Amino acid sequence: MLRIIAGKYRGRKIATGKHLAVRPTMSVVREAIFNILSSKKPIYNLNVLDLFCGSGSFSFEALSRGAKHAFMVDSDYYNLQLSKKTAKDFGITDNITLICCSASQLPKIISQCDIVFIDPPYNSNLAYPTLDGLVNSVWLSDDALIILEIRKNENFEYNKNFNIILERTYGIAKIIFLSLST
Repeated sequence: MLRIIAGKYRGRKIATGKHLAVRPTMSVVREAIFNILSSKKPIYNLNVLDLFCGSGSFSFEALSRGAKHAFMVDSDYYNLQLSKKTAKDFGITDNITLICCSASQLPKIISQCDIVFIDPPYNSNLAYPTLDGLVNSVWLSDDALIILEIRKNENFEYNKNFNIILERTYGIAKIIFLSLST
């Protein structure tokens, strides 16, 4: 069972189901990410783009901690329905936008985002085309912070257009913080 870790909705349940077609980010990893974010880029009043959102745990944690809006992208319609249910339960449907598409082929920009969370299925090789798609879109604000979660033994050598700020490993997860190259 997934719960919000901190903020306005602390302790509230995030809708999941037996048909959830993803591996949710562990709460210890989410907590570590938000602890790092608090020192690097406070989330209050920022727009969040959550790619491969699954249950939406990252988006809902961000909204609980003061983010303004979350754009939740997943290619699985059922996953988005779970996120819709959670938003309705929390009374925050106006603070989310659900987008059913491939994370590497985002639609026309709705709003620039300050924080992007990318959590593709492990060993799927989707991180690279997703980052390429982000660069070719205008979804990113100039000082956007990108957080990528991959399996710890996956190689990640992506120097084009991004700088690696920080890498951390938690269990089987590797978290990489990136910024746009200037």
